[in-house]
Amino acid sequence: MSNLSLKGSILIILAGVLWGTTGTSQGLAPVGVSSSTVGSMRLIIAGVFFTTLLILTKDYTKKNLRKEDLFFLIVGTLSVVFYQLSFFYGVRISGVAVGTLIGIGSSPMWGGLLGYLFLGEKPAKIWYLSTFLAILGLIFLSFIDISSLHINFTGVLLMLLAGFTYVVYSLCAKKLMTKFHANFVMAVYFMGGGILMMPVLFMNDMSWLLSLRGSILMIHLGIFATFLAYILFSRGLMLVPVSKATTLSLSEPLTASILGITVLGERVTMMNIIGIFLIFTSLLLLSRKS
Repeated sequence: MSNLSLKGSILIILAGVLWGTTGTSQGLAPVGVSSSTVGSMRLIIAGVFFTTLLILTKDYTKKNLRKEDLFFLIVGTLSVVFYQLSFFYGVRISGVAVGTLIGIGSSPMWGGLLGYLFLGEKPAKIWYLSTFLAILGLIFLSFIDISSLHINFTGVLLMLLAGFTYVVYSLCAKKLMTKFHANFVMAVYFMGGGILMMPVLFMNDMSWLLSLRGSILMIHLGIFATFLAYILFSRGLMLVPVSKATTLSLSEPLTASILGITVLGERVTMMNIIGIFLIFTSLLLLSRKS
């Protein structure tokens, strides 16, 4: 593995760590806050910061946008929006444990498949082992009593769509960043996504934003867990294949589980510990030097 590939791996793992703080943050949010509202505000805040960064650094494109470029910008922006919506409603229907397992667990599969089909990125042999260990780790991490499990077909489809759209916007971003600066691509994605998600804000109570806890929540989620996380992710994505990036970003549920145990006081079982160990091993294998 080259130093650039190692750097890319570390950047994506760090992005996943920041994403992994979102669940704990929402667990400390004011009572009655809608997840869809929080998701919309995240996009808007990140979009404003990316647009400001774009103006300050003057990284906006000076190249002509071709039809192909516009296609990837539109599809990427819509994928950001559909990810938010499908993940939120999928978790509501299928439950947090099953929903997260299917949504996040399916992303390496989609990443390997779409990366190979559209970018010609053939996954390295170690990717198959790492992805297997990571998905096995997710199963242990969100260990479910199969006998009491009720599978909702609509919820499963929504969570598969969430995993798919996450990979689609990663794929579109990687394609665009071979021609345009990452700041330009992210500004379009998040500002565009934020504008499209604005109707959600008018459908819900927003008074909680005026509270100290609500303001701190959105500052963290918008700036650190979205804006900064996607700066790291976009830079890392330029250095590693999409299949590898989607597996490395499983540092998100790893972080979420550790924070849930240490900060929110969630009960930890031996199954959870095995799951954390398997995902951590997967990330080490995939980001190791040769």
